[in-house]
Amino acid sequence: MNVRLSGLIVCYNAAQLPVAMRPLLIALVAAQQAGGFTGAGLAGGAAATGMALSAPWWSRALARYGDRRVLTASGALFLVTELALAASHGLLPVMGAAALCGLCTPPISSSLRSMLPHLVANGDPGRAYAVNAVANETVYIASPLWVTGWATLAGPAAALVASALAGAAALGAGIAFTPALPRPSRRAGPPLAALPAVRTLGGAYLAYWVCMGAMWVLLPAFAAHAGASHQAGLLVALWSAGSLAGGLALAVCGPRGAYRDRYLWLLGTLAATSLPLALPATVATMAVAITLFGIALAPWLATSDQLAAVIAGPRSSELYGWLTTLGQIGSAVGAALAGPLGDRYGGGPAFLLVTAALAAGLAVALTRRRTLPQDGRP
Repeated sequence: MNVRLSGLIVCYNAAQLPVAMRPLLIALVAAQQAGGFTGAGLAGGAAATGMALSAPWWSRALARYGDRRVLTASGALFLVTELALAASHGLLPVMGAAALCGLCTPPISSSLRSMLPHLVANGDPGRAYAVNAVANETVYIASPLWVTGWATLAGPAAALVASALAGAAALGAGIAFTPALPRPSRRAGPPLAALPAVRTLGGAYLAYWVCMGAMWVLLPAFAAHAGASHQAGLLVALWSAGSLAGGLALAVCGPRGAYRDRYLWLLGTLAATSLPLALPATVATMAVAITLFGIALAPWLATSDQLAAVIAGPRSSELYGWLTTLGQIGSAVGAALAGPLGDRYGGGPAFLLVTAALAAGLAVALTRRRTLPQDGRP
């Protein structure tokens, strides 16, 4: 890959630090400054709702005003709202600042993913999408350590401020690397939701995020029921490490086979490797199962991103925005369904919710597979 593309991937994924760790940061800040974890849950929900509402709008703005302008404006607003959240005290001020954070979340991921096809030299962005997935997993492995270190040394508000400033600096560097790319000045063709392939991709993506929302609840619940609640972070890190390994393999070897077939096989692999999650009774055995479950994760996300770029063409940034909204909705549903199961079972049958969600996504993709492109043509 060329220097500009590598720089963009590194900078924009580093800029995702305050976004990727927002649930953790808000939980820590709100628990301290809004009266406990009830306030933390409300603030986290407010931020997720704000992001779900604004993501398509910001992504459409990329096409209208250009990546640099939109990322600069939204990044500045996001930094201000994060600093306001760090300074807020009381339930309503914290919830309000969290909601504004969600509304002002810059469309970093949508911008980067929609730019990748324009920046590769050989015309096939498959490897670039794989490298982007690897970089994203690296953020999810390293960021909890960053947040935990700052929170331990200086408190939750300081962790939020440090994350906000680091993310803003990385975003500024990424904007400097961002080229002026041709974007459609106005929406052409039918609405994205009218495209059969978009509905297929959206249905599978929604089911995937139900799985993800459930996992973020069930892993801590499993660790607590196993008598090792302090090792929940280790399980999350191993999950990301498995995904990182799969993404690296895809980046090194390059994608093979038709887009549609690779997408379906990887989604089926995710569903199959989720089944062993219901078996472990100890953290050690869960460590093996969760690492195995992660291996197909980054490759499937990279393939999904590439399919979205092919399907939506010049409107891919808008499609990524709508997928972000679906992700927020699915994550909220998954977390809500997993909560009672985690309280009752901890592990075991509770993780069948993850398998059920992935199986539903696979069923959607299989029954509608003819709507998905086989190659680089929509």
